[in-house]
Amino acid sequence: MYWPPELVTEFVKLMPGKLKAAGLGEVGITPGETSNWYRFGTWGYVEALLNDENALQELDLITSHGFYGGYYGRWFGEHKSAGIDRLREKRPELHAWVTSTSWSNMDAYNIKEMHGNIYTAKVNAIIPWAGIQRPPHWVGGDPNPGSAFTVSEDGNYTIRPGYYFYKQITRAGQLSMAVAQASAMDSEIAVIAFASNGTNNPDAFIVTNIDMKEQKVKVFLKGTNATVFEAFRTTKLPDATDIDKIDEKYVSLGEYKVEDGGIVLTAPAGSVTTFFAK
Repeated sequence: MYWPPELVTEFVKLMPGKLKAAGLGEVGITPGETSNWYRFGTWGYVEALLNDENALQELDLITSHGFYGGYYGRWFGEHKSAGIDRLREKRPELHAWVTSTSWSNMDAYNIKEMHGNIYTAKVNAIIPWAGIQRPPHWVGGDPNPGSAFTVSEDGNYTIRPGYYFYKQITRAGQLSMAVAQASAMDSEIAVIAFASNGTNNPDAFIVTNIDMKEQKVKVFLKGTNATVFEAFRTTKLPDATDIDKIDEKYVSLGEYKVEDGGIVLTAPAGSVTTFFAK
């Protein structure tokens, strides 16, 4: 079904009353899901909401899929915050959630896509595409066959590489922590950082290397009092032909001391390394 911007806006206004009448008044309203943030921001949905004050005030959460398509054409979809930014100009308190994003080949690119959603699209939460899969239930086959778990028809399940990469980011970014500023002077290195923000969770950061070769990286740290970090790593070679092959599964790398304002690490090709303040 095609949902033009005008229809989405009408439903944003219609549904609060319907939900309240059904005893579901605490359920919030979203604009649904475009397939990526580029479409949300450029296909007219934001303008329709901004041009209708009643709809804008009924909106509780900004949502979209967060898939990335970097080549111009029908399926182009960059990580872009323009639509989110414009809505937040009028409603600064609005949060934005990714309601589905690719597992890629269950590799470091999966975490790079999350990096783009966090730092470029400026989202507050990410829900990946179908973390638990039952392949026979997809008509015509699953178009995005990665997952954290696959359940077979006999009731058994398989823990897949996606689980270990997902663990690298979800153990670091916990409830009520804050996204911290992070940057890297190499487009094949992505750094994600989370501040404790008054929680019991430690400051943490993640270094992702999507390069075909290992890279030596120095991460300069500011705003944390920690002098020692504990590290864990998951690795899958970028040229792996078997989608379920994995080289390291959240292995402990021991402790790293902060020296001269930072930590030096060697990041293998296709690796994601997570550091937790001690």
